[in-house]
Amino acid sequence: MESFPDQIGRYRILEEVGRGGMAVVYRGKDQSLDREVAVKVLHAHLAGSEESRARFEREARATARLRHPHIIEIFDFADSSEGGLTPSYIVTEFVHGQTLKDFMDEHQAFFPEVAAMIAIQICEAVSHAHGLSIIHRDLKPENIMVDNHGVLKLMDFGIAKVIDQQQQMTLTGTILGSPAHMAPELLEGKELDLRSDLFSIGTILYWLSTGQLPFFGKNPHQVIKRIVQGDFTNPQQLNPATGGEFSRIIRRALQNDPEDRYQTASSLQSVLHAYLDKVDMGDVDSELKFFFADPENYIEKLKDRLSKKLFEDGKAALKRGDQRAALEALDRVLAFEPGHPEVINLIDGIHRRERLKRRLAFLSVFVFLVILLAAGVWTAITYWPEPADEAADAGLAAVIPPPPAEEPRVAKAEDAGVQSADPAPPPADKPRKKADRKRVAIRPVRKPVFQEISIVAEPYFDSIHIDGKQVASINDASTTSGQKYVGKLTTGKHEVVIKNRFCQDDEFDIVVPRKPKPGELDIRRKLHWRPATLVVETDLAEAEVYLDGKFQGNATGRKPNRITITVEKESGRVKKHLRVVARDAGELRKEFEVKAGQRVVVKALRKDFKKPDGGGK
Repeated sequence: MESFPDQIGRYRILEEVGRGGMAVVYRGKDQSLDREVAVKVLHAHLAGSEESRARFEREARATARLRHPHIIEIFDFADSSEGGLTPSYIVTEFVHGQTLKDFMDEHQAFFPEVAAMIAIQICEAVSHAHGLSIIHRDLKPENIMVDNHGVLKLMDFGIAKVIDQQQQMTLTGTILGSPAHMAPELLEGKELDLRSDLFSIGTILYWLSTGQLPFFGKNPHQVIKRIVQGDFTNPQQLNPATGGEFSRIIRRALQNDPEDRYQTASSLQSVLHAYLDKVDMGDVDSELKFFFADPENYIEKLKDRLSKKLFEDGKAALKRGDQRAALEALDRVLAFEPGHPEVINLIDGIHRRERLKRRLAFLSVFVFLVILLAAGVWTAITYWPEPADEAADAGLAAVIPPPPAEEPRVAKAEDAGVQSADPAPPPADKPRKKADRKRVAIRPVRKPVFQEISIVAEPYFDSIHIDGKQVASINDASTTSGQKYVGKLTTGKHEVVIKNRFCQDDEFDIVVPRKPKPGELDIRRKLHWRPATLVVETDLAEAEVYLDGKFQGNATGRKPNRITITVEKESGRVKKHLRVVARDAGELRKEFEVKAGQRVVVKALRKDFKKPDGGGK
């Protein structure tokens, strides 16, 4: 670490606490007011530029207007031109705690409801800044502090605006800021607005829910490419506990087009509040303080609360006929408690009703077509047109020969001067007028274009749903026991969900082109096994539980100790070695095999414990 100055202005420098692409941060002491502060000093290569100093000053003055409990307060600013040798710096309050990134990496407490609560406080801070026309542009977990009281503090407002729009690279050649959290319009050099910050909040929501970033790669260029293309995995696929509703919230925040995102931070905040209200978690500040105080214990208790609430919500949704809401709630319960027998029975009942509905729908269509065909035949027989009179007369004229012609009459002398008394010929019949016929222009109807697709799922699927409708089942003979589905789809975008009771739902989109390339619509998907759960029940208080030699915690008497087991083998089965140790009773060893999604209960009773020979491990 480089040496740091002893004094900057009236601030005594105590230690360096952070360094980034724009500035270095020191912990210092305000000697005039006798208080601890953070001193952020602009890097020398930027401090030498008059334009950079001017931008730094404008941002400092703008940020100084911010007064919010979730934004670090600015106390002072100085420009390097003042006094000549003094660098440009900003002085803020000093927060005792750690960054959100460090906290979550340490505790691994990634959970959707926790993500929603943290994002609400971020939205509150960002909404306040947006009200003053300040865009953060570098929102990320590293710029969010968690103090010792469980309060979030947003840092580094507007520092990225020091760099000119044309100067998008630092001296090291990397893009200024954090590419993994940047909005695509920022990376493409387009005009920014307040919605760019909402995209960054979306990346934080994704990370807090799954433990992974939505956009990643071996190098920054791969990350940027994924962001610009909108290429990210559905968060529900990575963590089934995310659920369908929260997954849709995240995916909307991560839309490439700003018009498709939430338009304001307050609107996203309202959506998150509504999501939490459904599970009775309205007091966000109190909930977060409990979470940051003891994240592991909080998550365990929260899972129990949510399992009960979602189970009741699922049953209520079934009663009112909302199967989609019921399945989403029950699927989340299975994510917390795989193998829950009541939930599995309810889901199986839903699938049976869906199959019955499809059969009834098919029968209804068949009956309708039969009735329609019968009506058409009856109409044709009843209203078939008879031959016209002219045609009949013509037919008779062809059969009855005309009368013989009369011989011409010769006038006699006695008849001279006497006019002929022959009557005038009868008037000819008037021609019949044909009924006027209206001409109707018939426009050709463009027929939908269908393309054949095939979906192969590994290891297999229980059902495949396209655009919300089940199109294939493991019980269908054509699917080869859930191995392959072949069907036809119209051109355009379709939503596909592959379900397997032992695997996480695989949700993705298919875009069917009018002229697909060879093999373009032959889709292969590898499903991910649901985690298994081990519950150790013991009558020995504070018994220590080890799984494959790793300490898992204490299985306190009468309170089940749920241990999540990741299943990665292709078979969906894994062997595990369990060891339970009690100080007075000795130890219990067991080897067992667990399947994906299975809930295994192991009873560790005092009578089964043995004292280890020779004091072994």
